[in-house]
Amino acid sequence: MTYLKERTININGVSVTIRTSNRTTLELDVASTGNIIVRGPDTTTDDEAHDLVNRRRRWIYRQLTHLCETAPDNPTKAIKNGETFPFFGRPHTLRITRQEPGASAATAYTHPDLGPTLDLRHHAATNEDDARRTLINLYANETRSWLKNHGHRITQLTTKPDTELKVSWRARTRWITRHKDGSLTLHWALSQLPAIHLRELLHRALDIHSVADGHELDQHLQALWLGRLHLDLEPEPPTNPQGDTCPKCHAHPGHLHTDRCTIARCALTGHQRSGCNHLGTGCLTLWSGRWPGDEECEEYGFYYRNGSNGTEPCNADDEDAAYDLNRLYRECTWDICLQRMVLPG
Repeated sequence: MTYLKERTININGVSVTIRTSNRTTLELDVASTGNIIVRGPDTTTDDEAHDLVNRRRRWIYRQLTHLCETAPDNPTKAIKNGETFPFFGRPHTLRITRQEPGASAATAYTHPDLGPTLDLRHHAATNEDDARRTLINLYANETRSWLKNHGHRITQLTTKPDTELKVSWRARTRWITRHKDGSLTLHWALSQLPAIHLRELLHRALDIHSVADGHELDQHLQALWLGRLHLDLEPEPPTNPQGDTCPKCHAHPGHLHTDRCTIARCALTGHQRSGCNHLGTGCLTLWSGRWPGDEECEEYGFYYRNGSNGTEPCNADDEDAAYDLNRLYRECTWDICLQRMVLPG
């Protein structure tokens, strides 16, 4: 079949490709890339394509969901400082932190100095199974919290406003499962999506109007982290630290970080640059070959380790000693001229 013309229209926020030829009938297809395609005669109008897509909307949603559930990329995340885990579309930088009484094993939040941060306690980071279970539980709780705040407003748009929305803790399940009683169960990983795309997926499951680009949603679903981990806990810096590039932006020692590097610090505040809100690139810092703060911790003797009663200060040569970056940011201030953390006085 030779296509004479091709055009793209927007139907309820979704891009639809119309391909016309000398055929005599209309046909709808969902490509493996997630593109929605209407094929028809050269007289096909936008209104005819619009009507066909609306009539077959449930079938389209089933096809798109099937594509994403059968072929996700399923990336592997490393348990190491600097790895990123997204929460509602925002990358959070992982920190392996010391155990504190009453503290959660994992917490995602916005650190006042470091920006979007995921703290994983050391005891949960030394075993792949413990780390996986801890992070899955965190994502499930975040998804559940989002549903509590937004779910009812969405179900009110349907004929069954009291539809129950739940979250699955299992590692393998469909993105959204519809049960015989009408309730829906969401996959724990969905709190990685930008909020607008999580809303779009729920709208898709409830068969209500679109609120975001469906193709973008499908791309996000393909890239969700689904629990694959490997340990990469190497606390000691290399013997020659000037030989390593930045693990995020790959800047060489002595060169500026890239504009969007999540490891880079702001030259004016010492805080994570991705949250400093300064215009332009005037506050970019150089990559020294070491994680920011490590050199200062060595100089000031800021180390900790896990003891019998939790974490405790220790010496650099003690077994399992790690840099105490929390203490560094708590007790030191940023010197703009020296471009490092310094002890007051």
